[in-house]
Amino acid sequence: MKNQYITARIRSIQKETEHVKTFVLDTSLPSKPGQYVMVWIPQKNEKPFGIVSPDPLTLTIAQVGPFTKEIHSLKIGDLMTFRGPYGSSFHYDSGNYLLVGGGYGIVPLFFLASRILKKKKSTVTVVIGAKTKRDLVFLNRFKKLGCSTYASTDDGTFGEKGFAGNMVKKLLEKKSFKKIYTCGPRPMMEQVVILAEKYHIPSEVSMESFFKCGGIGLCGECSLKGYLVCKDGPVFDGSLLIP
Repeated sequence: MKNQYITARIRSIQKETEHVKTFVLDTSLPSKPGQYVMVWIPQKNEKPFGIVSPDPLTLTIAQVGPFTKEIHSLKIGDLMTFRGPYGSSFHYDSGNYLLVGGGYGIVPLFFLASRILKKKKSTVTVVIGAKTKRDLVFLNRFKKLGCSTYASTDDGTFGEKGFAGNMVKKLLEKKSFKKIYTCGPRPMMEQVVILAEKYHIPSEVSMESFFKCGGIGLCGECSLKGYLVCKDGPVFDGSLLIP
């Protein structure tokens, strides 16, 4: 039952950046790319985090407030409690795909890339955008997976200077893709979706939103154009973001 809480021990921790850590748990969780779990801290709160890998269950978490600060204080051997998986997932088969992530929004796209590359005659191109070099996440992970990777930073400290959307525009002028997937800041995703529409390429977006109910749809805090991100999402057709 996905509403039941599961407690697992932390097997390993990897520091991705100054504010981002990856936690590998000593359990697996049958799930699909794009889905998430609700991590619970007793007597505190619970929040959603996208799944990086289902076996072993792997979560990459950015420290952005008191809740995630407490998670970052956990050590190898400590326990983590969660429930799930929840939410919709990405749609894919074999083909040539483009994945675009902004900041740590790239994290849930790693699970997707790993599954696409298991399909015959499939390739994955990844664009990762960040404010500066020290904020780039998962660049080497995608390279090791076998993806063609491109990076852009707002300040030009790594890769091409500028926004991820500008890099996407250059790629679309030279290459064709079966579908584009994106996750990250909403302005970036809107730019990517508009570019996809211009080049007649279908797209899917993974929305980042705060909610308390975790897939039940009760609190309404994640309402988006008549949909609930926790229940109907987090993955939607890109057309949802076109003005």
